[in-house]
Amino acid sequence: MQRGAEKVNLFHYLDYRRYLKDRYIGAKKGRGSFSFRTFSKRAGFSSPNFFKLVMDGNRNLTEDSLSKFVVGLGLNKQEGEFFRNLVFFNQAHDEEKKALYYRRLIQSRKFNQLKPIEKNQYEYCSTWYYPVVRELIASSSFDGTPEWLAGHIYPPITEAAAKKSLEVLENLGFIAKMSDKTWKQTNPIVSTGAEVTSLALFQYHLNMLDLTKDVMQKIPAPLRDISSMTLGVKKERVQELKNKIRDFRQDVLKLVSVDSDPEEVVQLNMQLFPVSRST
Repeated sequence: MQRGAEKVNLFHYLDYRRYLKDRYIGAKKGRGSFSFRTFSKRAGFSSPNFFKLVMDGNRNLTEDSLSKFVVGLGLNKQEGEFFRNLVFFNQAHDEEKKALYYRRLIQSRKFNQLKPIEKNQYEYCSTWYYPVVRELIASSSFDGTPEWLAGHIYPPITEAAAKKSLEVLENLGFIAKMSDKTWKQTNPIVSTGAEVTSLALFQYHLNMLDLTKDVMQKIPAPLRDISSMTLGVKKERVQELKNKIRDFRQDVLKLVSVDSDPEEVVQLNMQLFPVSRST
């Protein structure tokens, strides 16, 4: 199967079943004698059509069957590890596990060579201070150095982290360097697909919750506003509340859009979620 699928690069994929389909099509074109039966024999499966069942989404892979697929597909050590993480990324049932396996995927050197924007986009959304840096570079007092950024962010970050922030933001096209000391914000359209964006935002919101817990007791009361409400509502009221929160966010964005020379960067978090089971 390997020879007929030489042009199918595993590191292009974030869906292992799509990869299996393309490998199968490539193998059939390159060697007409390939069949699901021959793959099963090579991989050590008793079922002659197990490959097809997995490929079509009718079966999932386990640790044992996954190892057999690595053998049957002729994957090397690096490919096998990527394939393993890809399988568990696709089969994970909760956002936390999906995020774990996605982080492992983007650590792959070959994946980053093919899709560098994927890792940068994920890091931007899942690292709390990247958006802060993007806002601070618009300040007229910014001297263009990572040292200044590190000294104006709270909780503090290192100069190395500030320098990397500038690099990531520039690579994503979120900021552009105008001179040795001046930068400007840009508004590019960057997309990695709904699933990856959802994972990145999930991680970002987790980080914001952790950050809130960390700084709540350290910031004086006059400088913060933290409140919560527990409400008993009808089911149809939930969507109405979500709509009002959405409208409020838009109002806030319009309000601050005229501030071209920011003097402070603030974080506004809003959470609405059920704390009871539906009856």
